[in-house]
Amino acid sequence: MKVTLEHTDAAEPEVIIRGDVANPQVQNIAELLTGQKSFQKMFFFKNEKEYLFDIKDVTYFEADNNKTIAHIGNEEYEVRHKLYELESIGHAKGFIRISKGIVVNVNIIESVEAELSGNYTAILRDTKKLLTISRKYVKEFKKYVMEVC
Repeated sequence: MKVTLEHTDAAEPEVIIRGDVANPQVQNIAELLTGQKSFQKMFFFKNEKEYLFDIKDVTYFEADNNKTIAHIGNEEYEVRHKLYELESIGHAKGFIRISKGIVVNVNIIESVEAELSGNYTAILRDTKKLLTISRKYVKEFKKYVMEVC
């Protein structure tokens, strides 16, 4: 594959792919560039063992005392990524930050309720657990749900 980078003064970068656009390699590149493709599976750690899960099975990620915890149903696993990395990795898969220490899978949220403080409470479908959506993140959360998911 030939790759050519060319500087222009255009405000927005442009990518042109010439060749057989039906080629699976070309399709993968296009999906990566548009954000439609990201990690499908990840390794999680618990009791000296490594577990492989599909990222869509994760309910939410939580930062806890210099560790990042993945919640899958009622189980907890350690993740060797920072929360901001998981937010970026999971963005195309339905994950959004809802507070300083939590990135949630919006596909697992059953409902949300407004609080007097400006925060929202998210009720999770699988565990009925309550998570607080900080008022700082409410606007981004709503926009993400309406535009991305």
